[in-house]
Amino acid sequence: MRKFWIEFHRISGLILIIPLLLQSISGSIIVFDHAIDEWLNPQLVLSGQLNAPPAPLSDILYAALHAVPDIAHINSLRAPRNDKAMYTAFVEMKSQSPLHGKTIEVMIHPYTADVVSVREWGSYFTSMIYLFHFTFLLGESMELVLGFLAILMLINVIVGVYYGWPRSKKAWNWLLARTQKATSTVGRFRRTHIALGLMSLPIFITLIVSGISLIFPDQTKWLLNRPDKASPNVKWLADEPVQADKWLVSAKQHWPDKQWQRIIPPTEQNPSVEIRLNAENDPRQTSGSFVLWLNPQTNEVLAEQNYNDMTVRQKSAFWLFPLHSGEAFGLTGRILVFASGLFTAILSIAGGWLWYRRKFKRQHQKRTT
Repeated sequence: MRKFWIEFHRISGLILIIPLLLQSISGSIIVFDHAIDEWLNPQLVLSGQLNAPPAPLSDILYAALHAVPDIAHINSLRAPRNDKAMYTAFVEMKSQSPLHGKTIEVMIHPYTADVVSVREWGSYFTSMIYLFHFTFLLGESMELVLGFLAILMLINVIVGVYYGWPRSKKAWNWLLARTQKATSTVGRFRRTHIALGLMSLPIFITLIVSGISLIFPDQTKWLLNRPDKASPNVKWLADEPVQADKWLVSAKQHWPDKQWQRIIPPTEQNPSVEIRLNAENDPRQTSGSFVLWLNPQTNEVLAEQNYNDMTVRQKSAFWLFPLHSGEAFGLTGRILVFASGLFTAILSIAGGWLWYRRKFKRQHQKRTT
């Protein structure tokens, strides 16, 4: 069985080496996707000192809805990430629009409500890398293939750790390069392969498991009993206007200690306003695990999703994406995920080199005998 599993580790590693290398490099890039995007597109960063008050929310929504012709509705509006960032709105295009079916992103100035940029998500660098990370730019079916490859990788890692874990003081001394004995090139690569694998093991397994959960969201939701999205009924008043400027006021009155992150305006299918908020104990700092549903006319709270009231099993569902992106632990978490991606790339190269040298050495020995 030892021979079988070691051969399994080697063969499955060869199958995974190219996808793993591409995943690790693209994953390391998108850990800092917003910073890279703003560096490549400086017009998306506010400059100078602005003493004017922020534009009303109604003006921001109006700008997003009229950024280009044939916008059907706003799918979501995201709050500026910091005091130098823009609002980001994702809009749905009408069926007659040539942009129908595409994800259109509108960047809006938070003080003047001017449209700064309109672009298709997946067409600019960081979004393309993000899409590449999940599908290799080969469509949604490839995402499923990558999910099964991730499961294979998880098994591969478990086998590698079991058979690569040092079981004696001599083995530890070799792994930590404490011995004075000369080591061949193949031996040094093998030592690097095992050492990096063991060092990055906790983060690596976390990234694999959380990545699998993102590719199989329905199964993950069932497994962790994640709460369903509320769909409250809204009684529309004939002579009452939509009061967008009071949505956040009502949310602040309901949860004074929370900060809004996303707004999903009402549509025909979902007539309530959905506001996602975060708190200090929230792992999803950029999207929020607390949700309010409001009547868009009266601002009455119709339903809520309170992260604090969830079970441990349900809360774990909200940790998966932040763990995968490194967001859960701030800059430290992002650096760890970034470094893990680099370690994974080195692991892939070292594993491929070990296989190549061993195969080359065997072929050379056969020729000389």
